[in-house]
Amino acid sequence: MSNRDKYLAALDIGSSKVCCIIASRDEYDISKIIGLGYNEAKGVSNGIISDFNAAIKSISAAISEAEKQANLKINEINISASSKVVITKLFKQKINILENKIKQEDINESLNLVMQSSYFNEKQILHAAPIGFTIDGANEIKNPVGMYGSNLEVDFVISTIGINHYKNYIECVTKSNVDIGQVVFSGLASGIAVLNDNELDLGAVVLEIGSTKTSLSIFAKGNFLFSEVINFGGNNITEAIARFFGISFSEAEKIKIMHASAIEHSSDNEISFEVPSVNFNNSENFINISKKDLHEIVKPFIEDILKWTNVVIRKSGYKKVISKQLVITGGGAQLDGISILARNNLNYNTRVGFPREFKSNLENTLDPSYCVALGIIQSIFKVKEFDKKQGVNAHLSKKSRFSFVKNWMSEIFF
Repeated sequence: MSNRDKYLAALDIGSSKVCCIIASRDEYDISKIIGLGYNEAKGVSNGIISDFNAAIKSISAAISEAEKQANLKINEINISASSKVVITKLFKQKINILENKIKQEDINESLNLVMQSSYFNEKQILHAAPIGFTIDGANEIKNPVGMYGSNLEVDFVISTIGINHYKNYIECVTKSNVDIGQVVFSGLASGIAVLNDNELDLGAVVLEIGSTKTSLSIFAKGNFLFSEVINFGGNNITEAIARFFGISFSEAEKIKIMHASAIEHSSDNEISFEVPSVNFNNSENFINISKKDLHEIVKPFIEDILKWTNVVIRKSGYKKVISKQLVITGGGAQLDGISILARNNLNYNTRVGFPREFKSNLENTLDPSYCVALGIIQSIFKVKEFDKKQGVNAHLSKKSRFSFVKNWMSEIFF
């Protein structure tokens, strides 16, 4: 096994932190985290590079820390992309089957025809996968290869980002003296990291709550089907706490993590704590805050996210094809009681999603905020496994090559 196959590095460029993870896989296909580095995400705003030099410094520091822990130098890294400018859409394409028996090349050709649309001008494709097939008017076809038919219709889910935003991501990372492997949409990566096989098959919603953005992704029958992102996250709650009580953002973030809850507890009135005010200049200038007051600020924000979640699920058109399963991940998933409030408000079976299939001897706890980076590594390890077993079709162009992951095909294009 070559080093390129044995080790993988992933970089999650979030809005609050940049996280780099290096993982290895042994001969028994057990994945282990050997290096983890993170740094404040300076120069990144709502998933978009906003300050080139500041972003490069943050990215370089995170990579260097992970390399130091892993005791190796990485040459290639796989990165996430997530923002409101990442758009996921459904495309349909019909083609005539010339030889009356469907081949893989027919599916590839249908994707090439989709790509010819002017919609893709000035866009970079992050993800493209066929999610449904119809042969001569008969749908519900799982895999048409080898079947007879005269006409084939393929449904594709394709996620894109503006080409200039994409170039900024690439430039910032390559300035850290590493090459880019693949660029993965974070909504897809989160689902791969936290969903189990039953959830992937029966259908589930993944709600990733970050610091400045929240993304919703829908999966069913092993496919990534839909995603939407809003510029709203945990920082909005922190700012509201800071303004209401007249304390600094950093102090507000601390009490949010330590004391905030999405649900009310009977003892909330009895629990209070003191925090330095924003104009603190002596030891007597403290603000007394009760858990009840904190809850009354936090709960409406979470309820707004859940209302948006409900609207987006209905708007997606997939509500009837997924089970009532919601998995919450990202840094915001660590808020006390958030899964209970979501279950009560949406009537969905709800849990907090933690990364699966990884071992770690590092001191860092693998909380939901690491799901994107670990999902990138997990998905690429699986693609490498498939490519090794099946071989990669070298005759396909970069814009039409895609690989199977479980029973669906997934490729990161660039």
